[in-house]
Amino acid sequence: MRRPLCFLCLAFAAVLILCKRCMPMPDYGGLDGRQIAAEGRVYRKEYKERADSGAIPVIYLKSVHILENSEYSKRNSSEQNPISEIKNIVCYMERDGYREPELGTAVRLEGKVRCFARAGNPGEFDMQNYYDTMKISFRLDNAYMTASGGEFWHVRERLYRLKRYFARALENVFPPKEASVMKAILLGEKNGLDAETKELYRQSSIIHILSISGLHISMIGMGLYQCLRKIGVLQKGAAAVGIGIILCYGTMTGMSMSVVRAMIMFILHLLADALGRTYDMATALALAAVLLLAEQPGYAFHSGFLFSFGAAASLGLLPAVLQEEKNPAEKGYHDNRKIRHWERILGKVKQSAVSGISVTLGTLPVHFWFYYQFPVYSILLNLLVIPLMAIVMGGGLFCMVAGGAAPGMARGVSWICRAVLWVYEQSCRLGEKIPGGLLVRGRPEGWQIALYLLLLILLAVYVYRHPGELPFFWKCQWVMAGLCILLLRTGDGFHVTMLDVGQGDCIHIRSGEGKDYLIDGGSSTKKEVMEYQILPYLKFMGVRHLQAVFVTHADGDHCGGVIELLEEYPVRGLTIGSLILPDIDRKSVDEQYRKMEELAVQKGIRLQYIGRGQRIEDGDMNLACIHPLAGYETEERNAYSMVLFLEYKNFTGLFTGDLEGDGEEMAWGYMREQKRMGSLTLLKVAHHGSAYSTGREMLEMLSPKLAFISCGANNRYGHPHEELLERLEEAGSRIYATPEHGAVTACWIKGRVGIRCFRP
Repeated sequence: MRRPLCFLCLAFAAVLILCKRCMPMPDYGGLDGRQIAAEGRVYRKEYKERADSGAIPVIYLKSVHILENSEYSKRNSSEQNPISEIKNIVCYMERDGYREPELGTAVRLEGKVRCFARAGNPGEFDMQNYYDTMKISFRLDNAYMTASGGEFWHVRERLYRLKRYFARALENVFPPKEASVMKAILLGEKNGLDAETKELYRQSSIIHILSISGLHISMIGMGLYQCLRKIGVLQKGAAAVGIGIILCYGTMTGMSMSVVRAMIMFILHLLADALGRTYDMATALALAAVLLLAEQPGYAFHSGFLFSFGAAASLGLLPAVLQEEKNPAEKGYHDNRKIRHWERILGKVKQSAVSGISVTLGTLPVHFWFYYQFPVYSILLNLLVIPLMAIVMGGGLFCMVAGGAAPGMARGVSWICRAVLWVYEQSCRLGEKIPGGLLVRGRPEGWQIALYLLLLILLAVYVYRHPGELPFFWKCQWVMAGLCILLLRTGDGFHVTMLDVGQGDCIHIRSGEGKDYLIDGGSSTKKEVMEYQILPYLKFMGVRHLQAVFVTHADGDHCGGVIELLEEYPVRGLTIGSLILPDIDRKSVDEQYRKMEELAVQKGIRLQYIGRGQRIEDGDMNLACIHPLAGYETEERNAYSMVLFLEYKNFTGLFTGDLEGDGEEMAWGYMREQKRMGSLTLLKVAHHGSAYSTGREMLEMLSPKLAFISCGANNRYGHPHEELLERLEEAGSRIYATPEHGAVTACWIKGRVGIRCFRP
């Protein structure tokens, strides 16, 4: 067997991943909100920029013990007993009286525990899972040290101070925006990174340049190694110096996953050269993977790990597959003739293009799995970005080193870096304007990714075993077949999803024809709910166009997110057909209602009004308005709340917004007249489960099989009220509430209704 160590490492990595899948995630919810005392060892420190309060000192502790005693509130008590040891914690320190501890020192501090939030919706960033992967259990807010001491880590502390010196040098040489980018590129310091630039790079899929990666290790480590060899240093000595410098650089910049992967492969490469052995990239990559997974198996489900290893594996496996093989005689003829300068350039461009396409093909499943979309123009953009990175890094390293001693000279060189960063930014903005440049696919099924990768691997194995036998045309057809499988849309059947938006409402409906509708979108407990909850969900579902957005009424917990969307519109990858508001008398229109009207008109979105009796038909799906009457006049927003009745084959649903009071009486009176409604499949309970709506008489009339309640966990209103829950149980309804279940989906599967909960 060739490469036995490679296959052994892969098998061991698979065992580690399976073990991680079986491990439960620790729960520290019982500590949330408590003021605790803890002690541990400082292993990292930094300053995090906050828009409202500036830079906040942050320290990370390992080997943490929580301390407790009978008079816990007395800060000066000396009888502390460790009650438990946890992984690591991150502490946001108070700035008043803060004394920066050295790395490695033991500290005792007090602060309020804040557990990391769990995702409530498909597509939403799961902060708890992310920090669990980083081995951080929870955070302390407003923490302050009560004691510190012990030996500190001399090397790491000096490297940290060197990093701070380099950061100040870059800040002195570059303007604030460019300085933040250069610190991220050269020092891995992303705190304070310009938010607009970060989002622009992320949307254009060049965010990788802001991370320390194999490119940095290769340029710095291999460049230093080759320079030492040229000046006559022995191979083993040059290798030792190169490895030492890279270990210091990696430690200084934070030892991210991509850095560790690149360092391991770099060290193995130099050791192989020094010992006269052959370097095998596949074995080095597999060994790096197993070493990282042995330290934390959860890395296998982290986007950074998969992007880093996927890109490296693609560069080692796919370029030879994608290149058209030349006739040996023709190749020899060209080798013997004088090649012109432009032919060399063309060859390098072709090689870069093949490498870029290889990385794209290898990491495309990662893009769709974590980000649900892919900017197609990024393939061309990376052809520009990656070659210019040598200029950015070279100039940046000079400015970083010389910025303190020769700031004038460093500022002159900085203009070269600033020019390249300007080119990056303008290229990204130009790419965003390309029609169809962003492919929103949604998250593919696991079997699609597995089959796609299997096809690529089989193609690579065949080409390596039978070189020259498979024509380039059939290679392309094979790759296209894999892409068709990966991009195949699944799950377009009819379903209704109640999103978890905290104390608020948002309903997504997908018709049997695959068209998408949104009812409400807002929250009073979650900031920027459209950006962090609703849009990620829509992208996860592969939604490119919303046929209509219904807003039941103008309360912020129902329309706040919709206003966010309208203000930012057009949003890349998402278009809106119509904004539909309740048809009320102009005397009842308030500022929020009017703002939505004005934004829709400004953004070119069709503005419609709906009243009782009007309906929207979409194949077998029918949405009819029950309330309000056209021109309805009231001073209460909840009273004019839009009520929609949905029919799809044998499925019926009622969406009630915050309906209550006179409006509720009018709506139920009309429904009593419509005897055809009968038993209801799904009721979206009004007003977040308030006891003062959804009366007993209405429930007896509708007998809903399913009751969906959208509200915030531990909200100040006490929703859902016990009286309402009792009424629903008496009506025989199965109750699903977002605090317990997260997003809840009712789907139509082969004539039956199925329920999927994001939190089972």
